[in-house]
Amino acid sequence: MKRLIFAVFIEIILSRSPYAADLINKNLAESEGLPAWAGLYSGLFAGYGGLDSVTRFDCIGPNGRRGAVGCPIIETRKGTDGAFIAGGEIGYNGLFGAHLLIGGAADYQFTRLWDYGSREGTFPAVSGGAYPFSTAHAGQRLDNLATLRGKVGLVAGRTLVYATGGLAIGNVRVDTTQRLRGRFNDDYDAREGELRTGYVVGAGLEYAFSQHLSAKIEGLYYDLGSRAVFDDTTRYRMGTHATTDGFLTRVGLNYRLGDGLPVLPPAGAPAGSGIWDFEGGLRYFYSSGGPRYTLGSARTPGQVNSRLTYQNTEAHAGEGFARVDHNPTGLFAKGFLGSGGVTSGRLYDEDFPPAIRPYTKTLSRIKDGDISYGVVDVGYTALRRDGFSLGGFVGYQYDAELANGYGCTQVAGGTICARRNVVPSDINVLSENLRWNALRIGLVGAARFDRFKVSLEGAYLPVVAVTGVDRHWLRPDINPLPQRGTGDGYFAEGILSYDLTPSVSVGIGGRYWRMQTGSGRIRFPFSPGSPTKFETDRYGAFAQISYKLSDLGLGGADVPPVLARKY
Repeated sequence: MKRLIFAVFIEIILSRSPYAADLINKNLAESEGLPAWAGLYSGLFAGYGGLDSVTRFDCIGPNGRRGAVGCPIIETRKGTDGAFIAGGEIGYNGLFGAHLLIGGAADYQFTRLWDYGSREGTFPAVSGGAYPFSTAHAGQRLDNLATLRGKVGLVAGRTLVYATGGLAIGNVRVDTTQRLRGRFNDDYDAREGELRTGYVVGAGLEYAFSQHLSAKIEGLYYDLGSRAVFDDTTRYRMGTHATTDGFLTRVGLNYRLGDGLPVLPPAGAPAGSGIWDFEGGLRYFYSSGGPRYTLGSARTPGQVNSRLTYQNTEAHAGEGFARVDHNPTGLFAKGFLGSGGVTSGRLYDEDFPPAIRPYTKTLSRIKDGDISYGVVDVGYTALRRDGFSLGGFVGYQYDAELANGYGCTQVAGGTICARRNVVPSDINVLSENLRWNALRIGLVGAARFDRFKVSLEGAYLPVVAVTGVDRHWLRPDINPLPQRGTGDGYFAEGILSYDLTPSVSVGIGGRYWRMQTGSGRIRFPFSPGSPTKFETDRYGAFAQISYKLSDLGLGGADVPPVLARKY
């Protein structure tokens, strides 16, 4: 359900049915003279999120004592991570007097933040001795975060300054693996994922452009506390204690459904100086594709050691989209945000001679995972005539994907997963967690034929950067493996829509994107890193419904209607 929250937020924004309009007008009439900024609102936001992580390696002896004789002494590690975040918010404000605002808000965002790190070498032991050539990995990831907050602010005309705070709820997973050589000569593995609760505090600034539309920027600090996980299958319990907190910086647009602000001309512009168009809506996106990476040799240039292919990872996603055009100048901004779940696919793991003899290929079934993606562009429409338009844009694209492979069977060569080595289908053996960021440069065009409209878009991604984590869950000596690379890619999309009314349209479309790295690396323990090529693609079809608004109330009361059509 949480993956459809974006759809709910946008649906609320777009729910300007005749009944809703009558209700709002009724409320306006009944509340004439009441202060501004009051009522229900909803909106979307995007920004940058950070995760601060402190992981302490723990050891509990057979006597139940932490740091017992023989426990390894491993230095605590600190780490940070930052990435694109996006989500939606719904809230309600009340105004007391002329300036005091008190309200509440609930929001949800996908975060896809993680911090994984390792210690390698010789670890001293409590009361003497050591563990040579040993490794200890620990880390965590925060996949999504929701908050339920109160808000107190001061209103001065179009401007609202506020403080906010309340409850934070996050989906956190903590993992640790240790391989100790010496006295124990054993492997330890512990992991746990759960919903964690904590608190969030912050402040923001919001500015109203019109009676209903406003923009905001805000900063939030969240703290989800700490958690310890241990491997309870051995006499000495090895584990990790991890703290989870960080910052969120968000910019967004809010649309007020209630009283809103009085209709005022935009600051710094005479009435009737501009004409704006807005279109926003919802999509269901079905897609397939997935990541692949090819691992080279750290010692022999050009040699391929192994390849992992996450093939036909089918995903279902909910998506929100919007576009705003300033008609007098031709400037526009557009974008979409989506999130969904991976339901099926295949994972092929290949190893090549001379690294592994003979050649071997195994198959694991992909049963779950998720995708989160988004695009934000700004551009200029250079040509507009006779129902045809063509423009260029520059923007940013984000793609995050997680795929989990279960079980292992041999399909060619070797005996890694053959006969007695077959891994049951309910055991998670491999996972890939990747985050792609890209610069976009492209063209977008549209042609209208009465009620039908055809839109085509293509973009080149000249700068692509990827970070990721490979999880070999049955190999604690190399789990996790940090990944990094840079490269390029491309994007294409086509949409056929039909106007049911001048304001409401439905449509279908198709989309494809591909990103790859020309240079990448995976770092193994006690190794400087191996050359790796990362690739991902996704292709699919979507169905959409959208709602159009003219002017948005930004152009003053004397702005004439635009793009009026008779049916």
